[in-house]
Amino acid sequence: MPLDSLPGLSHHYDIPTQSLALHVPPGLRREQHLGYRPPPSVEVRRDHGLLFNYDFYAREWADRESYSLGTSLDWFGRYGSVQISGVSRGGDEDVGYRRLDSFWTYSDPRNLWTWTAGDLISGGHSWNRPVRMAGFQWRRNFGVRPDLITLPVPRFGGSAALPSTVELYANNILQYGDEVDPGPFVLDTLPRIGGAGVATLVVTDALGRTTTASAPLYVDHRRLAPGLSDFSFEAGVLRTGFEGGWDDYGEKPVASASWLQGITDTFTFEAHASGAEGLGLAGIGGVWSPDNRWGLLSASIAYSNGGAPGQRDRSGRQYSLGYQWNGPTYGFDLHSLRRSRGYRDLADLDTDRTLTERWLNARDRATVWLQTGRGSLAYSHVRWRDHRDRLLPREFSSTHSVSWTQNFGSRLSVSATVFQDDDSGSGGSLTFSIPLDNLLYAAISAQRGDDDIEPRALLRRTAPYHGGWGWSLQGGDTDGDYAQAMVEVRGRYGSARAGIDRDDGGHGHFFEASGSAVLMDGQLKFSRRIHDAFALVYTGVEDMPVLSENRVYGRTDDQGYLLIPELRGWQRNRIGIDPDGLGPKFYVAELEQFAVPADHAGQLVRFPVEELRPAIVTLLDPSGTPLPAGSRATLYRNGGSRMLPVGFGGEVYIEDLGDGAQIEVERDGGLCSYHLQPEGATEAPLLRMRVRPTICGGER
Repeated sequence: MPLDSLPGLSHHYDIPTQSLALHVPPGLRREQHLGYRPPPSVEVRRDHGLLFNYDFYAREWADRESYSLGTSLDWFGRYGSVQISGVSRGGDEDVGYRRLDSFWTYSDPRNLWTWTAGDLISGGHSWNRPVRMAGFQWRRNFGVRPDLITLPVPRFGGSAALPSTVELYANNILQYGDEVDPGPFVLDTLPRIGGAGVATLVVTDALGRTTTASAPLYVDHRRLAPGLSDFSFEAGVLRTGFEGGWDDYGEKPVASASWLQGITDTFTFEAHASGAEGLGLAGIGGVWSPDNRWGLLSASIAYSNGGAPGQRDRSGRQYSLGYQWNGPTYGFDLHSLRRSRGYRDLADLDTDRTLTERWLNARDRATVWLQTGRGSLAYSHVRWRDHRDRLLPREFSSTHSVSWTQNFGSRLSVSATVFQDDDSGSGGSLTFSIPLDNLLYAAISAQRGDDDIEPRALLRRTAPYHGGWGWSLQGGDTDGDYAQAMVEVRGRYGSARAGIDRDDGGHGHFFEASGSAVLMDGQLKFSRRIHDAFALVYTGVEDMPVLSENRVYGRTDDQGYLLIPELRGWQRNRIGIDPDGLGPKFYVAELEQFAVPADHAGQLVRFPVEELRPAIVTLLDPSGTPLPAGSRATLYRNGGSRMLPVGFGGEVYIEDLGDGAQIEVERDGGLCSYHLQPEGATEAPLLRMRVRPTICGGER
């Protein structure tokens, strides 16, 4: 390539030394990319099993008894999971068993998709209401890739004339640091802040010279990075009255679709459409951060049309507008929504929700907060209006509240709240809380409402997370004298609490328990409540220490199993074993594995532990004299062979003698053959044998 054809490149060729010196300007150098790169998708292993969760509660009060048992059954495997949940009630309120949800779901971490068939909740945005349905859903699920950053990642660029160190600070806190070669570079990383901040890029070259550049930025969780999309499509029938006693499914089909698209670093587009017999709805919206620094502006508009069979068509519109700003010392959030009388959505077709929600036509919300040293001060105002209020003199109903929190010293925390509501009047509360010890906590509070002051006191010792006992004592004046004493226990196989309480209306007692049961690899194991994912570890050895994220979680049972119920779904969980106590009779192929289960599913983690029969064998010649050290021996076992060194006293070490082996030794130009056969079982950790050759140089 003719070097003169590259604009800006200077060169010098030194003939005596036959060396070429190139002076490359930054514009000709390859751009270096630093910081965040989308990681590859995780490889999830889908083992088969059953997971059963339960929550039991029993209560006796004033000669009335009640029992309830909430259950969920989850079959998981290669083709996703099938989940069934329900609740049973007995006692004075005997309603038998009531099913809550039944559905099949499967998630694909490569495409970030989740399919659901059965009972489901529709997707949407902040300006439209989700509904319960029974049908089929296809949606984006970023939860299967918790390591993926979906927010717009700020980009910082620069150029280094010498080898340099690049550091990024956000609000004076170091976020990233790395070394770069001479030339241009681009840094993509997400500052770990929320809201407004100032990013500072510091470049220090090899000579110690520092270049600093600062820029304001705004980080929020409502925008998507350019090119990313989020969606939800569902079709089926409405589920009505879910929270009441007349849970039922509709007969008319409905459909819903929602879309979220990252257009630029500052703007994300939203769209939603839904339809049913007599109803059609479409709307668009978006969130925008001006110059990626001036807060977040959101807006939406939606239109609906249609009517019930036999009724005239009605149409209506809904508008929403909001703005938020969160800074290091203060912030505020403003939002307003307006609906016309004829506007309807799928939630209005639910007769149970219609009674409480369909008449809302205006809602305004304003929240302001201020950081005050080691505390904060916040004010909130919400007002709303429904269509029925147009017949009344007062058009809007509103609520005002002010809250304040402050820490004093290293322990005392004080919080106070006052409120005023057009419907329920005014009131407030004041609370003093003090952590007395690692798990001991005390609080004193007073609440004012309905012209009465109600004092309360609480002393509690929380049960240790790894297992143990806890208790609490509380009392006060809440609609009469009230007192409660409770004890709780958290263990390996579940958690439970029990207590007694009383007030002016009587006295009673209660008991509650929760836990999980797992059926996997032919084993039924019990544990504390499993909320996400778990692993069933198998070693085949009893009392083997098992580590979870480098800490000892427990020891295997008499069959070599241990259930670890607290893993993170769709993430790499480090599982290991500690074989130090096994002794020389055992061989462990690997000490650590990474379990990557799906959410609400488990993985079987096997650590092959092989029991060996190590032996020290003293090889003798036909006269009974030990072979000289350094003799060449060959071990034959299980169809294989390998060389063995003969040590002092004719001793050789065999890691696993098993049921027997053959050894051949070169001696005096011939071969001596030794047949090793252990006699009977032995509990000794190391077997010792003295053997003479069966054949040596042709002699038996």
